[in-house]
Amino acid sequence: MSYTLSALGTFSENRRRRFDSAKKADLAELAYFRKHNQWKNGCPFYLEWPYTDIVSMCILKYTDRMLKVK
Repeated sequence: MSYTLSALGTFSENRRRRFDSAKKADLAELAYFRKHNQWKNGCPFYLEWPYTDIVSMCILKYTDRMLKVK
């Protein structure tokens, strides 16, 4: 039996997305994590550069967006 990395890559690409602090669904995912200290169905977001972890990335992106709101 052999395994290919392409099958694993396809799986992870289909279930992850970029965090968008303007989307209610993304904020609901973050709120769930903050309350339960775990993701509902695994982490749904990609880690973006220059951040070092996904939770901090989401919180900082949300904070930056809120600071721009007048």
